[in-house]
Amino acid sequence: MPSEVTDELILIIMVVVIGLVVVGFTFGYLAPQIALSNAENVASNLASSSSVSVGPLIIGNGDTGSIVTELYNPSTSGTACIIAFVEPSYMEASAGVVTPSSTPSFTVYCPNGSQASTTTLTKILDTNGRTLFQSEITAYKINFNTPVTININNVNPADIVIIWFIVNEGGYVFRIGYTYTGIPSSTGAS
Repeated sequence: MPSEVTDELILIIMVVVIGLVVVGFTFGYLAPQIALSNAENVASNLASSSSVSVGPLIIGNGDTGSIVTELYNPSTSGTACIIAFVEPSYMEASAGVVTPSSTPSFTVYCPNGSQASTTTLTKILDTNGRTLFQSEITAYKINFNTPVTININNVNPADIVIIWFIVNEGGYVFRIGYTYTGIPSSTGAS
């Protein structure tokens, strides 16, 4: 009789341990995957319902350019971040996949003339959860539906400026849109 009780007790302990392992696996692996999937869905919906407008690149004195842009989404009044970087104009066809190769030198200004606040990002995903950029980079916080001015350094007439629009959703950072601009052509249409 004591042997039967011991066997049953061992069986109960094994079932409890297996149950704890399953629960631990669920919380340790599946819960973060579900959280990432939910964040991807929210970011993807935000990306598909948002539009970006951008003006031409205007180069002033030296190698400093200026651009006006806006991230528009009538269904949100939240915040996003902007990263802007310079690439040669031959990269125009690859604007959606090219990433900053060095630390960009730019500043973002609000409509009232004040400088937007900065934040540091370390990993940026696309809306499918794939890593686009993984390094420390400074971004500027902006409001949706508000035009901002970007002043960018080290730009010349043969360059384009690529602008990323980024949101933080559920602790994950997603690029929900991008655009690029350059100096308007003065040759006209042919």
